[in-house]
Amino acid sequence: MMAEPDGQAQPGPANGVTAKVASSLMTVSDLARSVNFYCDVFSCRVALRERDTALLLTPGGFQIYLHSKGPSRRPRVGATGVQYLMWATDSQAELQRISQRLRTYDVATHSYTESGVTFVEGTDPDDGRVIVAYPSPRQLPREVIAPRLRGRLRSLRRRLRTGVFAA
Repeated sequence: MMAEPDGQAQPGPANGVTAKVASSLMTVSDLARSVNFYCDVFSCRVALRERDTALLLTPGGFQIYLHSKGPSRRPRVGATGVQYLMWATDSQAELQRISQRLRTYDVATHSYTESGVTFVEGTDPDDGRVIVAYPSPRQLPREVIAPRLRGRLRSLRRRLRTGVFAA
């Protein structure tokens, strides 16, 4: 167990070795469209590509496997499994550049600030949520979990489509 700043013991490695998240697998409806999106918005590069799957590398080395099975049957928010990836940057200028690139794919892209963290939120080509934060957790460790991450607020895109703007 590792001691946390609040004095409570937390599970952790006793020998100092840690595992880090290195990859994510995302099912997409159109492989080429999704490859273009992640390369354009997040400066990923294609490391491998097959007929129905591509491996993208982020500038920091994180691996994103994109697999296409045809039209998306993305589960509704609240289903088990990975819901979306959250990205972070250590540069406010880079957050603005990402926001502009994301907006070319999703006109409903918007930003908001909670607890000193600015978030840019939009959607990917299959209407999955894309969230980018500044500063990164490395620069500003998180102290609260934003209500949006609990699915309590509808996405702006859905509110724009339905004309409903109440939380």
